[in-house]
Amino acid sequence: MNTAESEFIVVYHCKVKTVLSRIVFISCLLFACCDNHNLLAQSAFLPLQSESNHYLSRLEILSGKISDEIHFSSAPFLRSSVVRYIDSLRLHMPYVIEEESKNVNYLLTDNDEWSGDSVAISRKPLLKIFYRDKASLYQYRSDDFMVKVNPVFEFAVGAESASDETLFINTRGIDVRGWIAKKVGYYFYLTENQARYPLYVRERTDSFGAVPYAGYYKNYKTTAVDFFDAKGYFDVTAAKFITIQFGHDKSYVGNGMRTASISDFSEDYLFLKLRTQVWKINYQNLFMDLTADFLRGGDTVLPKKYAALHHLSINATKWLNLGVWESVVFHRNDGFELQYLNPIIFYRSIEQLIGSPDNTMLGLDFRANFLRHFSAYGQFMIDDFNIQVSEGEKGYWGNKTGWQLGLKYINAFGLKHLDLQAEVNRIRPYTFTHNDTIANYSNYNQPIAHPLGANFSEVMGVIRYQPIFPLTLTAKILYANQGRDTSGSNYGANIFIPTTEGNVAGVYGNEVGQGVESHLLNIAFTASYMIRHNLYIDGKVMYRKTTSTLPAYESNSNIFQIGLRMNLWRDDFMF
Repeated sequence: MNTAESEFIVVYHCKVKTVLSRIVFISCLLFACCDNHNLLAQSAFLPLQSESNHYLSRLEILSGKISDEIHFSSAPFLRSSVVRYIDSLRLHMPYVIEEESKNVNYLLTDNDEWSGDSVAISRKPLLKIFYRDKASLYQYRSDDFMVKVNPVFEFAVGAESASDETLFINTRGIDVRGWIAKKVGYYFYLTENQARYPLYVRERTDSFGAVPYAGYYKNYKTTAVDFFDAKGYFDVTAAKFITIQFGHDKSYVGNGMRTASISDFSEDYLFLKLRTQVWKINYQNLFMDLTADFLRGGDTVLPKKYAALHHLSINATKWLNLGVWESVVFHRNDGFELQYLNPIIFYRSIEQLIGSPDNTMLGLDFRANFLRHFSAYGQFMIDDFNIQVSEGEKGYWGNKTGWQLGLKYINAFGLKHLDLQAEVNRIRPYTFTHNDTIANYSNYNQPIAHPLGANFSEVMGVIRYQPIFPLTLTAKILYANQGRDTSGSNYGANIFIPTTEGNVAGVYGNEVGQGVESHLLNIAFTASYMIRHNLYIDGKVMYRKTTSTLPAYESNSNIFQIGLRMNLWRDDFMF
């Protein structure tokens, strides 16, 4: 072993020890700050991409009333809250439960540690030990300790017209959740993955140095990737209405398929989250330890940056939910900026106090349910906006904004379990960028918010039909118009290019779609059949085409894939 290798190992071990010591310190601090007499039964959270989220959304729309138990603009959701919501519907709107009985039974089975419902009990346990309940390979429960253990796997093969190579996914892993003394919830998820994704996903991976929705990877069989996906957390209820969560995972803020706030597109990150839910209010503080931009290469300690987010959601009426959020992405050589630990929303006074050079954003969101069939939602965000400079001129480069409008229509045209959704997203040029390579709105070389970055208009549509409970048929369509950049230009699409007045395409006259005109069409049809609880057979057909004034940005491919998965919710790669 040479000197350089020895030095790297020493640095790496020191880094690991530092991270572990921080985790232990913060965990001890959390427990010390909590009054043990006030700690309540604690729950794990639903996976962000779980089918449960759609079932819950249907229940809320059918009820005609915005839920106080679950605020859909702040995900993921506590499993205990899911059961409480179903119980409240049972009490006040039993007809909704009856109409959605199959989906409700799925939710109760999937969260049986809180439901205690007989529907979750298996009639024929395997060896009288395994699958005593339908949702868990193994479960042990007492007043002091509960653990649920499940296998995770996906095996899929496919082909595409853009490449002669066989597509495949080979995922194996484990999912563990439970509680300790009904006071501390915990969750652990680990998978080992080898995959050869479609060509456009491979090109994206090579370009960004990260697997979409994942992150770090090793090359495998030349054109495939090999990577771990590991996440986990502890959570406690510090008071009746306050939950503290600490771990390594993702969050999602927004009501749509896309969001201009925090999405699940980037790599997992270390976080501390405080969630206060009382009356009709859900208030969330999220503090994140992120990875700044880097060049993929040999083993080295990657650069750090940090982010903080506040999101306030309030049910203004029985049919209307309103939200406001703010976020800041920043870097400090000596670690986290302690001023941003302020749990009270609106950082403006703090920015002025510290002379902030950081990347701050402000946003609004809403959701309105009506006629027991429809849910309209939207989002508006401001990255930067200078009224004085842009007065009298149009298209000032520093006016960085974005908006979203969407509509869900369930049981469309009187056909049960036919659900439609349409959504429009529009992000101005240079949004999410900053004047350096650190404080842009990214994590591990991937956008935190929208996978397309900026400088685009996008229309998305979904048709989802469930003719019988185990079978779900889904059609998705994405059309986007984006003005892309080249290696020598900055038209505002690439959020990783440092942006100042000196390197933009123009100080004024900037508009969405400027630059290298590019159009993306992505159409996907998926059929999923649930053989037993959370065990699915999937078939997928996709057509993807890009056209551009620059031939290098053009592509055309037909993709087919079939597979088997269990306790895993797939990424659809709709970009």
